[in-house]
Amino acid sequence: MRKVSRRNLLQGAGVAIGLNSLTGLMPLPAYGMNSAGANPVLLNKREGIVKYHSCLRNCADRCLMKFRVQDGRMTYVSGAEEQAKTGTCPCVKGLTYVEYTYAPDRILHPMERIGEKGSHKWRRISWEEAWSKLISKTKEIVDKYGAEAVLPYSYSGNYGAIGMRGADRFFNRLGASVLDRVVCTEAGVWGYGSVQGTTDGPDPEEIPNSDCYISWGFNETVSNVHGIKLINEARDKGAKVLAVNPNRTPICSQADVYLQNYPGSDAYIAVGVMKYLLSHEGMVDYEFLEKYCIGADKAIARVNEISWNDIEKSTGVSRVEIEKFADIYGKSKRCIIRGGYGMQRNYNGARMTRAIGIMHAMRGMFDKPACGLIYDNVRPITGMNLNIGRGNYLRQGNPQHVNMTDLDKALLGQNPTTEGKPIKPIHMLVMYNGNPIAVSPNVNQVIKNFKRDDLFVVGFDMIMTDSMEYCDLILPASSQFETDDVIGDYHGWYVQICEKVIEPLGESKPNWEFFSEFGRRMGFTEQVFKDKPLDMIRQFLTTDTPWYQGVTLERLQKEKFIHLDMPPSVPVRHGGKAETPSGKLELYSETMLKAGFNPTIDVALCEPEMPEEERKLPFRLLSPGIPQRVNSSFYNVKYIRAFNAYECEIHPSDANKLGIKMGDRVRLTNQRGEAFFVARLSTRVTPGVVRTAKCNWRSTNPYGKGTNTNSLTTGKLADMGGCSAYHSTRVNVEKA
Repeated sequence: MRKVSRRNLLQGAGVAIGLNSLTGLMPLPAYGMNSAGANPVLLNKREGIVKYHSCLRNCADRCLMKFRVQDGRMTYVSGAEEQAKTGTCPCVKGLTYVEYTYAPDRILHPMERIGEKGSHKWRRISWEEAWSKLISKTKEIVDKYGAEAVLPYSYSGNYGAIGMRGADRFFNRLGASVLDRVVCTEAGVWGYGSVQGTTDGPDPEEIPNSDCYISWGFNETVSNVHGIKLINEARDKGAKVLAVNPNRTPICSQADVYLQNYPGSDAYIAVGVMKYLLSHEGMVDYEFLEKYCIGADKAIARVNEISWNDIEKSTGVSRVEIEKFADIYGKSKRCIIRGGYGMQRNYNGARMTRAIGIMHAMRGMFDKPACGLIYDNVRPITGMNLNIGRGNYLRQGNPQHVNMTDLDKALLGQNPTTEGKPIKPIHMLVMYNGNPIAVSPNVNQVIKNFKRDDLFVVGFDMIMTDSMEYCDLILPASSQFETDDVIGDYHGWYVQICEKVIEPLGESKPNWEFFSEFGRRMGFTEQVFKDKPLDMIRQFLTTDTPWYQGVTLERLQKEKFIHLDMPPSVPVRHGGKAETPSGKLELYSETMLKAGFNPTIDVALCEPEMPEEERKLPFRLLSPGIPQRVNSSFYNVKYIRAFNAYECEIHPSDANKLGIKMGDRVRLTNQRGEAFFVARLSTRVTPGVVRTAKCNWRSTNPYGKGTNTNSLTTGKLADMGGCSAYHSTRVNVEKA
């Protein structure tokens, strides 16, 4: 675990300053009380009872924050300086948590729809009225169609162990359809996993000891801003930084070598790097390949089959630039790759990530200090007792599964399908921790499905999102800060406390309070529906997992965060085995062969899999995250709205051909729909590529209300794991 030092603290505070921090909200030390110009009203907000609570957004930082509470009201937020990972300051989004919590559009009482779905007509009702309607409708649907006619929809609006997973107890006991929450990382899980057997990599606190850091398809400023200080520490020691990304990020701009490839061509980049390694003595670790890998000879032969001409043509990157990258990488002794969460959201996502894993195996960069590949360090989460915490044992039989990315097909009234297979129709949708009208691809069809007369839609949320507009029944949820919880990291090796900061506002209920009462009112008599949050925290922490031994609620309440001492995730050099069928790193994979792909390296691109009408469109659309949002969160927060989430980045040469100037309103179209944005001319994208923000709201788009990025994105899934493929989308662009 890294120690706190003055330098670490300054770096932690400095991160948000470098990322458009909010003037007047930066939690700098309050030493200026007696200085001219000090604002005693603002400074006084920093006083009060201190509560520790972790940020529960879907972000790799997992900041531990300190809230000040005065007379039962949250007044101020800062980082927990005791934890070097977070430092004194959360990101620009975390700094708005007070306003987020007391937002004027908080839903504070139950409501029922009195107009057509989407008509914005509601009537306030009491909780007893709401319970009566909810219970009677649930029982009616279950009796008529069976429990599988009920589908939960949720994802990462609340990432707490209880807030995210506690509701599973209710749906497992009911026998509802199971929502497969594989929208985000799953293609990479299969791709990297096919090589090394896991997505887990080294402790990121080893990054400062590496001599080469590779940011591959990742935007640290969006999903890991506090991790930048680790990269800077490595650079201070002489490390090189390399980057691969079709959308230039701040880290790309600062990299020693940056490869801006065409979207979906990353496997070709990896092959180009491997060709260079194989042709230079000492750059391939043949001993590692022989002892700890299978299929190395076949992978090498596959690399040699692919020509430089095909690599340059497919990637748009010259051989010279790839070889510059490869030379630095090939000479490094301790290299960590940070694999991004967006690159795999392509039709070839698993195949691209697999190629990167094979490349790193050729260098022998596994199971050594400050080496490895970090994609999704989930062991702090999966190491908890999820069977008890989620109530998996309550599930009877084998209810049908529904892929959450398939709402355009799974919620059809007639002949619904998921992952290409028929399913029983869904007649009740219960939404919480999610906003599918902003998040789902092909969203125009999803809205049509929501409007079905025979689909009863329940929304349990704290604000009026776009999805809530189509609900039959709206129920007020509390924020994460209005209950107790616990959270494991998915980047750092930590488990952290989430203390209840304030009481629930209005008539709102925390997630577990709502779903446990839902269960009791349905007649469920099991003890689990009587458990309180602190009971559940103890249950999540009561596990046989070695790295959780000695981790208790009482210890977390005292220490606030605990660094988990986990073993290497790919322990092949230490006498252990990789979590692959062979126990070794698999450069030849039967799993890939059975899936219909090249068992070594598959370099297929996305365009051939697109419908012909889309393939002919002139622009590839990227829709990554932006630093001032987390998926569809924070769109209602006043200060955050000042950061535009409706820009369309377009290369100046393309804009010139189309007569588009900076600030012009533009229209993007394809066979799925249209969306409007404001043009931003930038070389952050290459010619033939445009970029908009992901998961933006339709209702807050000032350039075309009722349209958003996901009006355009493909609903077809990635090559493996049922993952989304948002970035395998093409569009036309014109001045509006």
